[in-house]
Amino acid sequence: MNGRFRLLAPLALSSLALGSVPLMAHSAQAVAPAATCHVTQSANSSSFSVIGQGLTPGAKVRIRQANLTVGMVAGADGRLAGTLRVGSAGGVVTMQEEGGPRLTCGTVKQAEEKQAQEQYAKGYRDGFTLAKATCKAQAPQGVTAVDPNYERGFNAGAAAAIAKYCD
Repeated sequence: MNGRFRLLAPLALSSLALGSVPLMAHSAQAVAPAATCHVTQSANSSSFSVIGQGLTPGAKVRIRQANLTVGMVAGADGRLAGTLRVGSAGGVVTMQEEGGPRLTCGTVKQAEEKQAQEQYAKGYRDGFTLAKATCKAQAPQGVTAVDPNYERGFNAGAAAAIAKYCD
């Protein structure tokens, strides 16, 4: 009897251990990444883009801003991107996957402010780099700023570099 126990005990233990593997694998698959969304300013000031990710692939999604509601479908990769016209009332943009929680994506005003900050920062870096190398506070010929925030940043960056490296 002792010999049988030695033979059956490892088999019984391994089957218990293997039995829990599918259970653990199933619970790991059930944990999906959290869905997120955000608003970005489009080149056209009368529209904005809503970007979502971490959604259920192929899920129906509603995007809302004030009295504007648009239905879309998440892609096979769980992402969604759409361009919408700015609602007359403005306000917070939300996204909701069918049967899921409502996500707050932000406002068009926040997207505009973020874009202004990014343009200023890019202009500052470019102006600083160019002025550090040339000790000139002007952009190369043929380069025009398309964004006033970029231009302000460029001028500030160039002035800072000249003050630090060129006098």
